[in-house]
Formats: sequence, C-alpha cells, structure tokens
Amino acid sequence: MKLKNFLILAFASAFIFTACGVNDSGNDDGGGNEGTQDYHLYINEFMASNDYAYADENGEYDDWIEIYNAGDKEVDIAGLYISDNTDDPTAYQIPSGKGNATKIPAGGFLVLWADGQTDQGVLHLPFKLSSGGEAIILTAKDGTTTIDSHIYEAQETDISEGRLPDGTDNWVKFSSPTPGASNNGASTDVPPVISNVSVSPETINPGDTVTVSATVTDENNDVTSVTVTYATSSNDATTIDMTADGDNYTASLGTFEDGTRVYFFVTAVDEHGFTVVSDTVHFSVGYVPPTLYINEFMASNDATIADENGDYDDWIEIYNPNDFAVNIGGFYITDDLTDLTNYQIPDTDSSATTIPAGGFLLLWADKDTDQGILHVNIKLSGSGEQIGLVAPNGTTFVDSLTFGEQTTDVSYGRKPDGSDNWQFFDNPTPGASNN
Repeated sequence: MKLKNFLILAFASAFIFTACGVNDSGNDDGGGNEGTQDYHLYINEFMASNDYAYADENGEYDDWIEIYNAGDKEVDIAGLYISDNTDDPTAYQIPSGKGNATKIPAGGFLVLWADGQTDQGVLHLPFKLSSGGEAIILTAKDGTTTIDSHIYEAQETDISEGRLPDGTDNWVKFSSPTPGASNNGASTDVPPVISNVSVSPETINPGDTVTVSATVTDENNDVTSVTVTYATSSNDATTIDMTADGDNYTASLGTFEDGTRVYFFVTAVDEHGFTVVSDTVHFSVGYVPPTLYINEFMASNDATIADENGDYDDWIEIYNPNDFAVNIGGFYITDDLTDLTNYQIPDTDSSATTIPAGGFLLLWADKDTDQGILHVNIKLSGSGEQIGLVAPNGTTFVDSLTFGEQTTDVSYGRKPDGSDNWQFFDNPTPGASNN
C-alpha cells in the first residue's frame, strides 16, 4: 500500500457566544436602532477556511460572512462597521456601493468577503477570518451600538457555521454551506473531525512501544470506526483499529530500531458514509528537535511594520538561540494546537527560511501564501488564540503558546529572548532582540 498526504478536514469546533444589539426601547430584538431606522440584522453564517466551497466574483476561495435581514424593510449596510477584533469594533466602515450592492432586501441575505482585498469591491473587507477562532462584530453607524456579534472557535475547512433556523441563537455546522441563501433545510450531517494527532513518549528510544493518539468528534455522534495505518520504508502498510475512551482514540505500535522512521495517518468513518483522513505524519526513533522559540508576535498590526508589499499584517518572530543555523523549511506553523499540521512552511528556499545562530526570522500570518515563502496560511486573532511551531515530522511541538486579547500595534514577547517571561511591548522589535 502506498502512503500519501491527505487534506485535513480537521479540528473540532465549538460555538459559544452570540450577542445582539438592542433598539431604542431597550428591548432585545436582535437589532439596533439609529434614529428612525431599525436594524434586524444577523451574522447568520460564515466560513473561516474556504478551500473550494464557494468562490467570489473573481474565482477566489476566500473567507466569507453572511448577513441576514430579518426585518420587513430593505436595509442598506453602507456606513455600518464590521470587525474581527473585540478591541476595535469600528475597525472598518462598509463603504457605499453602486446601485444595490450594499442593500439587503427584507428577509434577504448578503455575503461579505473577508479576504483583505478592499480594492476588489465594496463587499470585500480588509481582514481575513482566523480558522483558529476569533470574533465577528457588526456595529451601527454611531460606532457604539452592537447590532450583532459572534465569537467562534476552531473551524473546519469547507464547513460553514451558521444559525438554524435563520436569525436564531442555535448555531450548527453545515457540510453544504448556503452563502447568500437561507440555512433552513441545509444539511447538518457533517464529517467526523480528527484532531490532536500525537505520539508518545515525546522522545522515542529504540525498543519503546509508541502510542498514537487522536481525538475524533462528530456533530452527529455517529462515528463507526477509527483506524491508524502505518508503515516504515522497509515494509508494507498495516492498518489497525484504535481503542476508544470517549472521544480519545489510541493504538500501540512498535517496537522499532534506532533511526527508524514510521509514517502513519488516522482514518475515521461515520454512519453517513463520510470518511475523513488525517495528514500523513511520522515519528523517528531517536529524534530530538532543535531548540527554537516563538519569541514575539503581533495579532493586530495597523501601523507598526509593513511587509515587502506594504501590507500591515499579523506577524510571528522565531528566535534561534543555538550556536548553529536552523532551517525551518518543512516545519509546521499553526494557530490551533489541536491541529499540528495546519500549515507547512515550504522547504524550497533555504536561504529565506534559515535562521542564523542567535538570529530571528519573521513569518507573516496573513493567509497570503502567494506573496512569498515567509507568508503563512494562518491569521492571528486579536481576541486571543494559540500559536504552535511543529517539527517536520508533524507530531513534535518545538514551541507553543496560548495568548489572550491583544492591543493594536502592541506586540507580545519574551524578555529576555527565549525566556519564560512574557510581556507587552509598546515599541515592538520584529526581527531583532527584545532585550
């Protein structure tokens, strides 16, 4: 059996919070009031990891947010504010468009593209959604009245999350997203989710029994089987059943000789016929990863430092404390610590991805991988989330952290470099020492 890499339809998600604005009378009606204009608008559905589910007018598969007008009058959303940062709910004001571009008819829907490309039209926003979880906030023209908001957790690729029925407080996942249309009647049968794929012990020595673990969840609670398939370069692939303890599944492999590299992937099947396969990852007997640190980052960059294209994007600084250079090409970077193989840094240009001894390297977390090898397919949430740097085997954390709410143009980093002491910097030092 030949092994290959598979696309992760990864990580479990939760939906924890929704807040609606109030009208002038103080009644909670799901809308906001400004002068004589009532808003009955809802963030009704969204997708934060769109690989091939729904394309914009330019054929691009971008993040999107659907707004639903539950009122009995047409509403023009031009002049309203939308943001993905609870610290800055008025981050972007929706401009006026030609004709009916920003108007939502009574009972209608409008899709906004969270693609960071406002030059593509009035329905394109200057930010992208984090698949690791963050906030979406819709604010009235007064800049203070919240019309609607939603805080979400980690999302799965090409699976949307929305209200069912439309405009209600019941948030569910959709395997067949309905952007620009009602969620009523949409399929809520979704595939299982495989996350937290890992091995133990952390350092595997010759003769050790290796435990492969994975978390498998399903919105429909109908998982029928979970297996692990593994192989070394010296034998054919073997598939064995994993043992369940709630949502945690384990299997024991081995033993193996020193230097052996074992490739494996996890497969989950449910009663609806959905089959989900994790990325193929590996472990090597005797492998010890290099010491590297996530040393400083900024999750809300408005004016601190621009990339080579003049864009003010989120960034992550990696510090190499060793007395030798380390090439991070082939390493993984993630904003969800349950998804270790979220994005693999290309290994095609070692001159760009090698960190000199005692040096620093900036990664741009802008989801614009076509802009260069140091632009990664994650985006940081100013509301707080996670960052992980994972070894090329896809199973070993090199460094990781969980952070809280961030302030625009203020970085968060270690001082001294590589220490356990984290603090905020009003004067960030991207690409240089924090000392």
